[in-house]
Amino acid sequence: MSSRVILNLNEQLIHCLDVEKDRTGATRNSIVTRILEKYFTEQQEKQRLYDEWFMAEVEKGIKSAREEPLIEHEEAVNQIHAIIANARKEHAAQVV
Repeated sequence: MSSRVILNLNEQLIHCLDVEKDRTGATRNSIVTRILEKYFTEQQEKQRLYDEWFMAEVEKGIKSAREEPLIEHEEAVNQIHAIIANARKEHAAQVV
């Protein structure tokens, strides 16, 4: 299997690569490789940060389920309906 990737680049992008090539003396391939490496490094960092956030949220949920009192389904539904009713009442004057 070849490690080559063929990209279909539009004229504007080719022009930008050529300008960078003239400015730095690098080849198109090295410029594209550098851009892609930076992109994938950024994506990996974003994924790492998301995974950390997600695991922290899961841990908070587990801790909450262990330590906080649970309520019955009917009570949860009543609380949700009360919140919605209060929001409608507070914002009724804003509805046009």
